[in-house]
Amino acid sequence: MKKTLLLMTILSATSLFAAGPKVPYTHEGFYSTDKVQKPVHFVSVEQIEKSLEGTGPINVSFDIDDTLLASSGYFRYGIDYFGIPDHPKGKFSYLYNQKFWDYVAEMGDEHSIPKESAQALINMHLKRGDKIFFITGRTKHSKDENYTSTKLSKTLQRFFNLPYEVYVNYTGDTPTGGFKYDKSFYINKHNVSIHYGDSDDDILAARELGIRGIRVQRSYNSTNPQKMNGGYGEEVLINSAW
Repeated sequence: MKKTLLLMTILSATSLFAAGPKVPYTHEGFYSTDKVQKPVHFVSVEQIEKSLEGTGPINVSFDIDDTLLASSGYFRYGIDYFGIPDHPKGKFSYLYNQKFWDYVAEMGDEHSIPKESAQALINMHLKRGDKIFFITGRTKHSKDENYTSTKLSKTLQRFFNLPYEVYVNYTGDTPTGGFKYDKSFYINKHNVSIHYGDSDDDILAARELGIRGIRVQRSYNSTNPQKMNGGYGEEVLINSAW
């Protein structure tokens, strides 16, 4: 019974991490935690690079949580210490507490773990001369301006050995500019050609703009519910859960 209740609680949280319209999966995919993986359109970093041969430098964007970083520790901490009493979202009420987002911003993800797959992607794009952008569904610090130098942008520069500081675009999980998905406005603003992300909304935002969206597998131990890799027939970066 306890396991059933826990599963129901986890499933009820799925809407908290995606603001755009829900779209049914159209292809057979797999969850990162499945014991048997299904045949989907896997791609490697080398294959992505080869597909770009003959193409000049492009703009590429990355989601942050579970795409660049294994950052679930902060969100698990938020459940215990930033919950809002009697909030309708229950244990996930912390996501609606600005103090939680201020805390995360002030920590600057120094205790998150950078994913090896993200490093490989970034290295490849830097070698090509591509320009990198970071777009997150997080809410920015109450005292910060969007797309400016922050502790997080400095941490990401250090984690991924970036030659320059990449400012972070915060969407606040809220669509804007007449788009359906929260990252679409920023992907469009920066004229991005490829967007990488672990969520359904990452893939659907790319499709809303008619660009290439590549799924990065969500970390195995993520507190964010697993999504179906390849569920929309999209390319999935192989071995990208870590």
